[in-house]
Amino acid sequence: MKRSVEWWDEWFLGMAAYVATASKDPSTHVGCVLARPDKSIASVGFNGFPKGVEDRPEWLNNREEKLKRMVHGELNAILNAHEPVDGYTLYNWPGRSCSRCAVHVIQAGVVRVVSAYDANSPFEQRWKEDMDLGEELFRSADVEVVNFECITDPHALRTHKMIDGAGNEAEVLTLM
Repeated sequence: MKRSVEWWDEWFLGMAAYVATASKDPSTHVGCVLARPDKSIASVGFNGFPKGVEDRPEWLNNREEKLKRMVHGELNAILNAHEPVDGYTLYNWPGRSCSRCAVHVIQAGVVRVVSAYDANSPFEQRWKEDMDLGEELFRSADVEVVNFECITDPHALRTHKMIDGAGNEAEVLTLM
């Protein structure tokens, strides 16, 4: 039996959630998976300081200093791929891409972005304006955007409904 696109989206988002656990950021753990069209994994990435830069607590716990040094999960996934990513799908956890990541994702040739989406999460509320711009950039570049509605609290039951780029809803599923 062939698996549905929705099944793969849920599976790769679960993997992105797991990748996010590698982040040392005390406020937000971001994980990304880059998948090839044949559903094999090209790369993963999480948010963190650049290679060789010490994870100093005084930087990690100071938002301004941390943001100056942080490499976002999307860019790390692109850089870790070690191959062209034209035509690939990017999976984001726990939310949508910021505008800076969107321009890198577009420039790399990614054609589809699937993001966990929880309107009530602190991550979404903190970055909403910039993530809205990122989504606008994706759409203007004809990158397919899928916001996978779910509860992104790792301690909560993750229920969701699929909403495609046109706003169409699919049946409610559970993200394990």
